[in-house]
Amino acid sequence: MQFSKIFFFLIGPFALIILVMISSPWQAGDGLRAYQGKIDLRGIQDPDFGMTKLNGEWEFNWLQEPGEGIENHSKGFIGIPGSWTNESKNQQAYPKFGYATYRLKVFLPEVWKKKILSVTLGAVASAYRVKINGEIIGECGTPGLNADSTIPRIEPRDFLFFADKDEIQIEIFVSNYASTMPGILLPISIGPSDSAGVSRAITLFFDVFSFSGLLIMGIYHIFQYLYLRSSVSPLYFGMYSLVICLRTSLINSKILMLFFPQIPWSWINKINHLTLSVGVPFFLLFFSSVFAPYVSRKFINAGVIFSILFSIVTLFGDMEFNNRNISIYHYFILVTICYLFYTILKIDFDKERNYTYILYGSGILFIAVLVDLFYARVLKTGSIQTSHYALVFFVFLQSLLLASERSRKFAETRELALNLRTSNLELFEMKEQLVQKIEDRTRVLNDNIIQINRELEIAQNVQRKILTPLDRTIPGIRFYYEYKPLEKVGGDFLDISEILPGKVRVVIADAVGHGVQASLMTMALKTEYEELKNLGNPAQILKELNFRFLKKFDSLESIFPCMIGDIDTQKEEFTYASAGHPDQILQLPGEFPSLIHKTGPILGLFESLEIVSKTIAFPTGSRLLLFSDGLIENRMKDSLNTKQYNMELITKTLHEGRESGLNDLIQEIIKIEELTRGENPRYDDITVIAVESYSSKKV
Repeated sequence: MQFSKIFFFLIGPFALIILVMISSPWQAGDGLRAYQGKIDLRGIQDPDFGMTKLNGEWEFNWLQEPGEGIENHSKGFIGIPGSWTNESKNQQAYPKFGYATYRLKVFLPEVWKKKILSVTLGAVASAYRVKINGEIIGECGTPGLNADSTIPRIEPRDFLFFADKDEIQIEIFVSNYASTMPGILLPISIGPSDSAGVSRAITLFFDVFSFSGLLIMGIYHIFQYLYLRSSVSPLYFGMYSLVICLRTSLINSKILMLFFPQIPWSWINKINHLTLSVGVPFFLLFFSSVFAPYVSRKFINAGVIFSILFSIVTLFGDMEFNNRNISIYHYFILVTICYLFYTILKIDFDKERNYTYILYGSGILFIAVLVDLFYARVLKTGSIQTSHYALVFFVFLQSLLLASERSRKFAETRELALNLRTSNLELFEMKEQLVQKIEDRTRVLNDNIIQINRELEIAQNVQRKILTPLDRTIPGIRFYYEYKPLEKVGGDFLDISEILPGKVRVVIADAVGHGVQASLMTMALKTEYEELKNLGNPAQILKELNFRFLKKFDSLESIFPCMIGDIDTQKEEFTYASAGHPDQILQLPGEFPSLIHKTGPILGLFESLEIVSKTIAFPTGSRLLLFSDGLIENRMKDSLNTKQYNMELITKTLHEGRESGLNDLIQEIIKIEELTRGENPRYDDITVIAVESYSSKKV
């Protein structure tokens, strides 16, 4: 497997790149080369021969001004294409910044005479002017003798002239005060104007095709991420495609400059550098999102941070500064490619079989970038932008991946559909059987529910019967209560009875829980209380209730708060004992209501309880408000504050309603509970008792 990795991802892409380079117009030769400033094309006999490259030795005059005589300067020769900073056995190196004149004498073939010919120039850094036989036929940018008078601009141009002689002299004045790689960097071609137009159209077609393909794929992947959000890799790939799409418009045909010629070259140069420093981090993020288990997050993060910082510096740097420092980023790209190659060798191919297209495309793209860097940093000349075409191929492979994924998912969907159809048939049969069973069981359940409801109504009536009737008359005492169980039956119990002349006992208890079980506890409580009703001390009654419940109903594990109070209308006293019951409210005539606190723990927990009775004044006109905890508690988030708030509202309502009837007073208090609970459902029984003493003596 290791050998197949090396062969598939290194030797395979490398061989493909070599094949592309050999078959490209850059390397295709026609055997014609310039020698010592001259080139003989008279051997061309075919009028449809096409464009001919003028590669070879051109006459080169360093720091020669336009129109200045050749005799004033030493004549040398330089290889075209190539930078004048290159040094070889037959060529000396010149400074980056300056100006020079290139000359070449061309002997034209007979078939080109009396025709309109075209001289095609590609990348010439960074401004130039072209003369044919001493006449200016065009320029790119504004070449000058210093940085102030030079306006750089690098773009491909076709210059037309009429061939009326057997030979011509091409003179190109080049000045550079911006680029770190000056001179004529791409081949110069000559040929019939129609051939030049065809060549230019072909190049433009491929560039527009690449631009359109990258733009469409970029937008498609971004929208795929926006709609699916299942993975960020389409977003990174889409952004990378859009950045390289912009870069595509700046190379070869330079589409952006073709449609927007008014854009300054300084901006074009800056955008060109930024597309490189912005595109690399997007590719790193894409690669790491697809092959996350194999890449180092530290390296990816460091690469992204370095690229961001470099992009910021490039954004605010001038053209000379950016051209000089772009080599730093080239070395960073070289390190990144080496790391990604290393990562590819670690990838488990069997596990990542679906991403073979991405791996193969990455290998081709990496080697293509290395080829471009070799041209730029070693040969110091222009290239055919193999990375540009490799990227288009990479996007094509990505589309194959998408097609493969869609095909696989379609096959899975079709298989699932067939399985679903079979399952649906089986489910339909099961459904028919289940429907019949459900109908039978529903019929039984409905009968049971009707029976249960009937029994609950009976239990409800029974429970209502054990409560003190509202029409009971007790001398010296008026009372009213509201009993609202959560369900049909509840767990609250109350009793108001005259146990001795002038002595009225009030009982309120709350069995923990609600529903049938709690209601059964109230039945038991009623039974036990009736036996203990005549005991004189409320605390003694509570202790005895606790003892009996623990002995008789220990298995139920039921607890309940309870309060018993005796109102003595003759002594005008109120004696009470409260076992774990919430604070109750007492209002004496002419005073603000006060709280009655519990005097012992809740019943049903311990056999031995410390419960005491307390006696307080209860003069004529006093009011007593007793209630279960369902009135002041709910399940809101801030339940403690709600409980305190409810107590304050109830106390205030009791004070303000001291002249109101007991019935109206209780209704107002119940509204407080409904108001603070809001839309939340009630979760406990509510019992509210209002007792008032009055003078029963006849005047």
